[in-house]
Amino acid sequence: MECPLSEQSATVDELLEACIQAFDEKGVLKDASLVRMFLMMHPWYIPSTDMANKLVLKSQEETCTEERRTRICHLVKYWISEFPAEFNLNPELEEQIKHFKDLLSTEGNERQSQLIDLDSVPSYKWKRQVTQRVPSVSKKRKMSLLFDHLDSSELAEHLTFLEYKSFCKILFQDYHSFVMHGCTVDNPILERFITLFNSVSQWIQLMVLSKPTAPQRAAVVSHFIRVAQKLLQLQNFNTLMAVVGGLSNSSISRLKETQSHISAETNKVFNSLIELVTSCGNYSQYRKRFSECSGFRFPILGVHLKDLIAVHVALPDWVDKEKTRVNLAKTQQLYAILQELALIQTTPPSIDSNTDLLNLLTVSLDQYHTEEEIYQMSLQREPRKPVQNSSPAPAPEPKSTMIDEWAVSVKPNADPTIIKIHIEKMVEHTVHLAMVSSFLTMAGAR
Repeated sequence: MECPLSEQSATVDELLEACIQAFDEKGVLKDASLVRMFLMMHPWYIPSTDMANKLVLKSQEETCTEERRTRICHLVKYWISEFPAEFNLNPELEEQIKHFKDLLSTEGNERQSQLIDLDSVPSYKWKRQVTQRVPSVSKKRKMSLLFDHLDSSELAEHLTFLEYKSFCKILFQDYHSFVMHGCTVDNPILERFITLFNSVSQWIQLMVLSKPTAPQRAAVVSHFIRVAQKLLQLQNFNTLMAVVGGLSNSSISRLKETQSHISAETNKVFNSLIELVTSCGNYSQYRKRFSECSGFRFPILGVHLKDLIAVHVALPDWVDKEKTRVNLAKTQQLYAILQELALIQTTPPSIDSNTDLLNLLTVSLDQYHTEEEIYQMSLQREPRKPVQNSSPAPAPEPKSTMIDEWAVSVKPNADPTIIKIHIEKMVEHTVHLAMVSSFLTMAGAR
C-alpha cells in the first residue's frame, strides 16, 4: 500500500492499515514517522477506544492471516511503548487491550499475546496530581524576602527546575484538550503551569514593591535583570518571558524614581531581552534563537500553543463534507509542533537543586494578589505627581496581561473566527505588549 503521507488526505482505515503494514512479522518498523504521527494524532479523528476496537476486529476477520495478526500485535506493542500514559490514564482503553491479549491466549496465539505487555506501563497518576492553591490562606501568608539576596545563577536554576518539572506533567492529552476547547477548562495540569508562570511575574513585582526606597527597589530590579540573563544562558525562554513580563509590568515601569537609579548598561541589557521575546515578525527573534539551541532548552509555551491554535483554526480536520478523509496537511503541521514539545521533555536541565530552597521558593510564589492590588502598592511607593493647572488624571485601569487570560472561557463550539481573535489577544497578553511599550517609553525619556 502506498504511504498515505504522499497524499493530501486519507481515511482513518487507510491510515490504520498503513500503520499495520509498516511492521514486518518480526516487528521491524519500516516507517516510524507515519506510525508515530498517527498514534499521536488519532484523537483528532477517532477516540482511542474506537481505534483499539478496529484493531481487534481486524485481527478477528476470517481473512486475517497469522502474519497479519502478528503485525497488528506489533503495532499495539509499539503504541503501548511509545504512549504508555494513554493506557495508564484511560481505564477503558487498558481493559480493551487486556481483553485482546486474553483473547489471543484463549485462541492459542500465545506468542502474539506475549507481545502485548501492559504490566510494564508505569503509573502517571502522580503527574496528574495538582496542588490546589487556597486564596484565603495564601493571601495571609507573609511573602518571603530572601531571594533578592540570593545569587542570580542559583535563583535562575531553581526557577528553571520548578517550571520544567511542571512542564513535564503536561501530556499530549492536555494540548489536545486546549486546542479543541480553546481554553484551559477541565485542564488542571496546563492551567497549573500557566498559574506558575503568572506567579513568577507577580512575585517579582511584589519583591520590587516590598522595598521602601527607590535605590533599594532599583537594586531588586537590577538583580532580576541578572536573573533573566542567567535564564537566557540556561536557554530557558519560558521563565525568561515571565521575568521580563514582571519587570515591565505597568506597576513597575511607572516607578520613575526607581528607574532613575538603574544604570544605563543594565537598561541596555533589559531592552535587548525585551527585543528577544517581542512578537515582532511572529516572534522571529525568539524562534531563531530557540532553533539554534542544543541540549536543554525550554520554549515559551504560549507561543507554541498559539501555533497549535493557528493551525487548528486555519485548516479543517477533514477535507470532505462527510468527514471521512483526514486532512493530512493539518495532521502533519500539528504533529510537528507537538513532537517538538514532547522531545523537549526528554532533555532535562543539568541542575543540582536544593530541596529546602525549592520548598521556600514554592511557598513564596504561592501568592494571591490582583493586578489592582499590586498597582495600588506601586502608587503607595511612588504617588502620582499632580499636574499643575489641570485636574488630576484618573488612575488608569491596571491591565490584565498575564497568561491567566487564557482561562477566559471560549465555548467548545465557538465560531472559529471568534476563537482566532481570542487567540490573538492571548498572544498579546503573553508578550505583555502594553507593558513592554511603557517600559521602553520610559527608558527613551531618560
